[in-house]
Amino acid sequence: MPVEIKAKPTFSENLLSKANLESFMFVKSRIEDLKEARKDVMGTDIEKIWADADKDYIPQRLKTKGKRVIATDEDKGWRGTLVTLGSSDWQSDVMFPNPYVKIQTAMAILIDQNPTGVFTAASKKYQATTELMKQLYARSWEYARSKQQLKLFVFNLAKYGWAVGRTYPLKLSRKVKQIVEFNPENPEASQYEEKEATEFNDIFRENLNPFYVWMDDMARPNNQFSIRDWCWKKVDAFDAAAEEFGNYPNWKYVQPRQITEEKKQSAPVKRYKEKEQVEMYFYENRIKDLFMVIANGIPIVISPLPISDASGNKKLSLWQAYWNVRHAEVPYGIGIYEAIRYDDKLLNRIRNMTIDQLTLSIYKMFFYQGTQLLTDTGEIQIKPGVGKQVLNPKDINWLEVPGPGQDAWAGIEMFKNDIQEASGITDTLVGEITGKTAFEIAQAKESALKRLKTPLENILDALTQEGYITLALIQLLYSIPETYKVTDSALIEDYLKEIQGDPDLYERDEGDNFTAKVFREFPVNLEEDERGNLIETQETRFFRIKPKFLQWEGIVAIKPQSILTPSKQVDKALELEMYNMLIPLLGNPPELYSKVAKNIVKLYDKDPRDVLPDLWLQEFSPASMEINQGEPLIVPAEGQPKTQAPTLTSSPTSAPTLTSSPTAPAEPQGLVQRIVSRLSAPFRQV
Repeated sequence: MPVEIKAKPTFSENLLSKANLESFMFVKSRIEDLKEARKDVMGTDIEKIWADADKDYIPQRLKTKGKRVIATDEDKGWRGTLVTLGSSDWQSDVMFPNPYVKIQTAMAILIDQNPTGVFTAASKKYQATTELMKQLYARSWEYARSKQQLKLFVFNLAKYGWAVGRTYPLKLSRKVKQIVEFNPENPEASQYEEKEATEFNDIFRENLNPFYVWMDDMARPNNQFSIRDWCWKKVDAFDAAAEEFGNYPNWKYVQPRQITEEKKQSAPVKRYKEKEQVEMYFYENRIKDLFMVIANGIPIVISPLPISDASGNKKLSLWQAYWNVRHAEVPYGIGIYEAIRYDDKLLNRIRNMTIDQLTLSIYKMFFYQGTQLLTDTGEIQIKPGVGKQVLNPKDINWLEVPGPGQDAWAGIEMFKNDIQEASGITDTLVGEITGKTAFEIAQAKESALKRLKTPLENILDALTQEGYITLALIQLLYSIPETYKVTDSALIEDYLKEIQGDPDLYERDEGDNFTAKVFREFPVNLEEDERGNLIETQETRFFRIKPKFLQWEGIVAIKPQSILTPSKQVDKALELEMYNMLIPLLGNPPELYSKVAKNIVKLYDKDPRDVLPDLWLQEFSPASMEINQGEPLIVPAEGQPKTQAPTLTSSPTSAPTLTSSPTAPAEPQGLVQRIVSRLSAPFRQV
């Protein structure tokens, strides 16, 4: 008996409230306006240039021009085949992949490591947690493996001249059945337990396709406050989209369909085999405090912007940059391809002509005496190694073609140099050694990198935008605890004793319902000094941190050297230079030269704690500060008196639930861990 498929209900705009309907109509109109605005950017069709970049980036052969006709052989009875009139199979049509080489070189140079930044607190009360925020920021890049997305961001930036990324909270969870008892004799009788597995629940960074991102047409370069709104499009499999948005009420109206990507000028079109897809538009407006998701024309999410900083200022999830400026009023920049495209075409033309002449000079054409051919038109097409019948009764005559002269080779070199000048990617950056000593090599590389200074600064500007978004999400996401309802009175009493009755770690309503609050655990290289400040250590410890200590305001500056590809040879030369300056100072009293030594070490982007002796580090201790009227920064350790300063020293018997430990526990031992283990057994991640 066939299974009856239940039809989905039909969506009607009357289902929306008046306010949501107004927002929906506004967003639909606004998206079309943003699309239309990008078709004419200062008289230029930006997307046509991007489409050409997609086509010419891929290494290929030049297309032979000529009229295509059908040729047949009546004597042999062969069927007709398409041939190109005027085409030849011996002439060179190889296109040297300059865009591919230059763009890949730029990626290899500019992105090799996760970014790290200098975090400067806005006021004294935030100084103690500065190192904590710095390490949580670095952890978010490692945990989400965001460096690969940053590479794609720089790839788009170099190819198109503009790139855009997005940072947002992502949670992917699903119900699964995990095997708990395997029956080898009858595998079908094995026992399974249903639980909810969380694949990812943290901060995620995503590089977006510039073709499907439309930004406020009033936006200005290097001015993030000029961007009021933006939208982007994604095509996703229906079941994947349902996993993320299926809990929203309007999702039941979304009808899956097969999406055909529209052709963008001459760019290749991506074709999908998936039959059930959904075309999703995402829209954010900072001024209206509006976030909307539209799936196959149906509004799924209509809500305020989810991201805001500690002061409540709303933030777009957008971070974007240009490669080189096109116009002071236009955020879309000029990429490597656009800068070299005309020189690249000339280089390919001269290069192929030179190869053709070289071929003819080596593999000569000749003429010989023979009977006149009545069908001969008298026209001779030059082909290497081919003999042509002529009327002049002489022996074989060779067609002497001179080899390419110096002008041809000089022309090729000239166009190569022009492409290097236009792109900023020189032979030194590609890997050519231009010096004998480490100092000469370092100077040559530094000089070559000056041409990439502007793109690098623009990347850092985008990463700085992203840094503030990440900090806002850290304060938002990591302040939300996991909650567990506890009904056992003895367990409640023990829990209250363990947490010293801290009201931040539990809730109890009028009905005496008790809820334990367990905050996220983070591995960080920190310890608390005698003044209550967090300082960096070599040992990794695990912390659960109260939300109030995640409040931080300040300035974020991404280090340029943190993302660049390191050069061991250059780094060794620079370190030797630094030590040659420091060693004479170390023979003097620390109180005289400690500040000088500190400044020298910082000039070479090193941490004084990694270089200077411990005696000299006394001058680098942070000033005494009181944090929140003496309240401990880290959640107190299990069984520790409230009045005692919390220690970060671990012991074999204490669990890392509310304090730190050097390693993750093999199994839960503390009371909080036992509560979590008991109450969340069916729902813990696999």
